[in-house]
Amino acid sequence: MKTFYLKEIQTQINSLNIKDGARLRRTRQLFEDYGFQIGPKYIKKIVKNIWELRAGKVRLFLYIEGNDAYGVHLIIKKSQKLPKNDINLAIKRSKKI
Repeated sequence: MKTFYLKEIQTQINSLNIKDGARLRRTRQLFEDYGFQIGPKYIKKIVKNIWELRAGKVRLFLYIEGNDAYGVHLIIKKSQKLPKNDINLAIKRSKKI
């Protein structure tokens, strides 16, 4: 699995603090190496082709097509439930790919 990012997502990733950025890079590397075998602790399906990569409190929404994953949205999770507007934004951005 290969991961690509939209320009604005790469900017957000670069602005994360050291701890969160390192955790996201490590989790993304696990996903690239092992794919969906990393299990629900790290990845969860949200809707059709949108998945949530879980790296601590950081959530990276991925649009997955074949063996390619595109980072379309990034949030710092503050509550138990995913905000609906963030899910809708990820879906909207995935349609541009």
